[in-house]
Amino acid sequence: MAHDYIGLRGENMCNNLLTKFCPGRPLPFFKPIFLGEKFQTLDFMIELVGAGEVTPFFFIQVKTTREGYTKQGKRLKVKVSAEAMSRLRAYPAPTYVVGIDEVQEKGSIISANAGSPLMVSSLPTTFELECGNLERLWQEVRDYWRQRDMDLKDSVFAA
Repeated sequence: MAHDYIGLRGENMCNNLLTKFCPGRPLPFFKPIFLGEKFQTLDFMIELVGAGEVTPFFFIQVKTTREGYTKQGKRLKVKVSAEAMSRLRAYPAPTYVVGIDEVQEKGSIISANAGSPLMVSSLPTTFELECGNLERLWQEVRDYWRQRDMDLKDSVFAA
């Protein structure tokens, strides 16, 4: 039962970290949309704030722990199975895993897309959810969607 509350706290912490106000910006970088407990793989769809007329987005799965870090390399003790990583990669959008240290109330992010590990046995803390990395994430996702023509030019449902 405590596991459920730890997970809930982690999701709330992730939401707070993603919506922090950073110096030089009047608004947060992101608007998280919680997908609910019933969604198997994803916890949030995240929209970019202030990216223009088209709203780019990405998905994340949140993993929360109270167990701290590995002795070597300061990696957060969270796991993501190969099956879960495969499901994350199946989405045609940028997808990420956020690891939350529930005790220290810190979060780190890694990509789940190509070039990322096939499974995560512990999450690196290289990319902490702080203003510099939030801006880099915003730019990465914005650039991803800018490279694609996402207009549905013809629909069978057009009036």
